Amino acid sequence: MFDIANNTEFLTEIGINNAPDDVKAKLIAGIEGLAEKKLVNRIADIVTDEQVEQFSNITDEKQAAEWLKTNVPNFDEIVKEVFAEIKGDILQHKANVVG
Repeated sequence: MFDIANNTEFLTEIGINNAPDDVKAKLIAGIEGLAEKKLVNRIADIVTDEQVEQFSNITDEKQAAEWLKTNVPNFDEIVKEVFAEIKGDILQHKANVVG
């Protein structure tokens, strides 16, 4: 849904673009999982319980994306905010680990 693997700018900014493919794939999967959880929490605060139920019945990724764009008008902004938060967290912890 997020296509992080092809976002070289984001991967470079967080310092994993040149990592070995297997390492990069694991990190990307973790980032995508975290982003999905953060997005679900943010969206759950916006939509109604009925809309949550509607969305939970969608199994097709393309339909899910369309539903989100229709029912969460500022979805693209929320995605940008979530990825900015994740990037900031990664960079902060990276600085703490590296020194």
